[in-house]
Amino acid sequence: MNLEDDILIENFLRNELSDEERTSFLERIKFDSEFKEQYLLEKQLFESLNEEDWSFVNTIDSKETDEYEALFKSEEIQNLKEVIKKASINSKESRGRIIRLLTGIAAAVVISFFTLRPILSPSVLDTNTLYTTYADLNNLPSFAERGSVDNKEKLVMAEKFFKEKNYEKAASTFDEILYSNKNVSGVYIYIAMAESELGNFDKAIEVLNELESSDLIDSEKAYWYKSLVYIKANKVEQAKKELKNIVEKSLFNTPKAEELLGKL
Repeated sequence: MNLEDDILIENFLRNELSDEERTSFLERIKFDSEFKEQYLLEKQLFESLNEEDWSFVNTIDSKETDEYEALFKSEEIQNLKEVIKKASINSKESRGRIIRLLTGIAAAVVISFFTLRPILSPSVLDTNTLYTTYADLNNLPSFAERGSVDNKEKLVMAEKFFKEKNYEKAASTFDEILYSNKNVSGVYIYIAMAESELGNFDKAIEVLNELESSDLIDSEKAYWYKSLVYIKANKVEQAKKELKNIVEKSLFNTPKAEELLGKL
């Protein structure tokens, strides 16, 4: 990135370009990926000078907000901001050189933050990873391997939709099966996990509550899958409650429930 581009980006951020220059700038961003990357990084630095303009913090969840804010308000980052402020009153040439240097430093700081975060902040819970690991959706019981069962052809088709990650079609097909036959526990589980993947957590829990209250031999599996839905929904306390119930009553997947509890 050359000095002229640094100055161009700065002028754009300060709204100092003419209409023609601004149009040209926006067109370039569409087709020049390197220029766009540099613009986005310098834009974030530019905005960080304003204590009231933390644009990217507004797009993350509340658990991460404090970490980002602490990072960007740390002594090191504050020192960087002071250097940028001082640079803004110097010549264009010196400012351009400093911005190039600081954008590299800022990128390194952010990368280091994400790399070290699991080590430095073990309390930050990656619920998506836990869900993916313990749900193990690729290894749910298969209807294709079962013997004679009502609606087997339709069950296999619904399972196929699920494995193809067509969760909407899978959920609707399993729903049709459940409407006419409520005696197959696997149907409840497939519906719940499909709805969970679609982000319909209340629907998933509703179906699992129905399984839990049924007389089916596998009804206790509802507790395990409810804990997974709660984890995906980032409702950790509800997940813990389900897992503790499994452990206390030695229900389905007790060893995994104990293991998962230790990670929450």
